[in-house]
Amino acid sequence: MNKIVLTGSDLTTDNFSEVSKSFDTKIELSKESIARIKKCREGLENTLKGDRVIYGINTGFGSLANIKIDNDKLATLQRNLIRSHTAGTGELLSREVVRGSMILRLNTLALGHSGVRIEIADLLVDMLNNGIYPRIPRNGSVGASGDLALLSAMALAMTEPEGSKYQPMVDMRDSKGNWTEMKSAEALKLKGLKPVTLQAKEGLALNNGCQVSNSIASIAMDMIFKGFTATILTSTISIQAILGNTTPFDSRVHRVRPHAGQSKIAEVMLSLLWDSKLVDTEFSKVQDAYSMRCMPQVAGSAFDILKMSKNTLEIEMNSATDNPLLFENGDTLDSISGGNFHGAPIAHACDIAIIAVTDLASIAERRTFRLITGNHSGLPSFLTDNPGLSSGLMIAQYTSANLVTLCKSLCFPSSVDTIPTCEGQEDHVSMAPVSAWRLLEVAKAFVSVCAIELLVSCQAVEMRMKRLGIKNNSGLSKITKKVFDIVRDKVSFISDDEPISPHIKNVEKIILSGKLNIIDSLV
Repeated sequence: MNKIVLTGSDLTTDNFSEVSKSFDTKIELSKESIARIKKCREGLENTLKGDRVIYGINTGFGSLANIKIDNDKLATLQRNLIRSHTAGTGELLSREVVRGSMILRLNTLALGHSGVRIEIADLLVDMLNNGIYPRIPRNGSVGASGDLALLSAMALAMTEPEGSKYQPMVDMRDSKGNWTEMKSAEALKLKGLKPVTLQAKEGLALNNGCQVSNSIASIAMDMIFKGFTATILTSTISIQAILGNTTPFDSRVHRVRPHAGQSKIAEVMLSLLWDSKLVDTEFSKVQDAYSMRCMPQVAGSAFDILKMSKNTLEIEMNSATDNPLLFENGDTLDSISGGNFHGAPIAHACDIAIIAVTDLASIAERRTFRLITGNHSGLPSFLTDNPGLSSGLMIAQYTSANLVTLCKSLCFPSSVDTIPTCEGQEDHVSMAPVSAWRLLEVAKAFVSVCAIELLVSCQAVEMRMKRLGIKNNSGLSKITKKVFDIVRDKVSFISDDEPISPHIKNVEKIILSGKLNIIDSLV
């Protein structure tokens, strides 16, 4: 991906995730976006020639909205806004999240309802393309009026001139991918750029909205869908390892309970297993455990929820979220104070996704447990040929159990908790950044749980085929054999006790690389 052109309406979680991680991808604004930004600014300047009182433009902010600000102090008002609102704390967000936040903020400006000069948008583009990334702390936002403290940290790096004692530190990336820490104005100067002096509305246009929350959540969602693909594939390897049945995936079962996700996952799993020599072989086994045969019901429901959450995040990416919003009305503008900055959609999308992902992690851990438990799997305990002398994959399941409990501990929905701010003017807030951060932590844990099951299931199914005398791992279905081979390219069969952590890490990398996206057309 060499370049992405922002229009204000074309971002998806897929292309966003790719461009937020690809620091060499160039960012451009579409010609139409540039025209919209310029026209909106012209309309705002015409409007300010009159005596209208417009919130946030010639008034104070929040509960101070009743205080009128003189026109000769409007630049000072915006400067003070950014300085005073830069109040975040805690560990720094990853550079991918920061890059994503800048891209999302720029995409909002591209819609042409924020009233900024084109110079503001141009500086964001130039910072992205020259590898200048503000340092943004994780804590400080309540998700209404957006991620104020966090986006203000971004804006501060754009606005403080050389010599200012308020200059923040930024990370600057060179052409070789090396990072250097320096003051913001110094970094801009090295690239031939200058800080901007904010004018009317521009500070508010930069810090009002939930772009940091959405950046975190969207990066997490990309990880989750890669993990989702992995868990569907892995579950079918686990089913083959226990010589399971395919009857639970019969379309007739799902036709009489026609949830879309359930039916689709059953169809996918049946297609993954149809040519396996390891399933439907033990006719005395009437039923498999829930963690095997109920995957369409559990993963299907989670899939429906995750698709809904993903759609919400994509709508948010392509929305105007500052306040007030400006709309054309002849040569002037209508300024409308609304609530598009409120992060409820993001918070709700994250909170419900966390529950769905935690359930997926939970059922995956149960399959891992069954595979390493001899009286459940019919294989040697802990998948070692020398139980007792060797512990095999015993502790991998402990790690999975730890990660699932971590996920469970993060399931309390932040969106139902609100602490009023700004003297009660902002009396209901979303806590979207807390929800987004929890989603990212759950996403990381989920990928690790998936990696552990994939590691264990490959060990188990190879051990099974050796005991059945099946050579060259040819008992596996065609598609799952591809997955097995991808894993075996990085992790060999574990014959003797050895550290398991590096193997888990290698399988995590396989999942996050997208190499397992061989069933995208099905899922």
